[in-house]
Amino acid sequence: MNDRNASERASRDDDPTSWFEPLYRDTEPDGDGVPWANMETHPSFQQWLSRHDLKGDGQRALVIGCGMGDDAVELASRGFQVTAFDVSESAIGHCRRRFPDAAVEWLVADLFEPPAAWSRRFDFVLEIYTIQSLPPQYEQETTQRIVDLVGAEGRLLVIAIVSDEPRSLEAGPPWLLTPAYIESFQEHGLSMADHFVHTNGSRRGDVWVSTFRRLAP
Repeated sequence: MNDRNASERASRDDDPTSWFEPLYRDTEPDGDGVPWANMETHPSFQQWLSRHDLKGDGQRALVIGCGMGDDAVELASRGFQVTAFDVSESAIGHCRRRFPDAAVEWLVADLFEPPAAWSRRFDFVLEIYTIQSLPPQYEQETTQRIVDLVGAEGRLLVIAIVSDEPRSLEAGPPWLLTPAYIESFQEHGLSMADHFVHTNGSRRGDVWVSTFRRLAP
């Protein structure tokens, strides 16, 4: 399957997430076929963890678009009550088979229609490459949906490849973010808590690792 053609067709049909299920359905158990599958904790998330003494202590964590599941398992190992979701049923199937004993609630869910009970529920929300995997016209809605998941005084970690190139349907996938995404999250009600650039050899941009927090009212 051609990822570009599938994602552009989904965008035209106003169903931007429909191309993920065929991608994960056709992938191998070792992740071959999913271009962003690391099959271990994401390296930029690992770099963030090396800078922060992250302890869950029973707090609630959410992993958005969990893919093959490694980042969710990492959070569970640090004491979080973890919910991890993906819009692809096949992706969640891979997670359950790979980590049958993990203390993670694996769920099929759509970021554009999340369960009402998730509103401002989570103490820690992890988002890696989700926004840039969707066509640019969905950026503002996706950002708002993500912000709405962060609980009072909760943290959101956003990992994205960032470039100065203009965002357009023809430029992806992936549709790299621009530096303006930092301001976008702040405009939606979060404050910047921490930020660094993790250069990992990406040919089109650098990986920006940004931590946001919802301040107490």
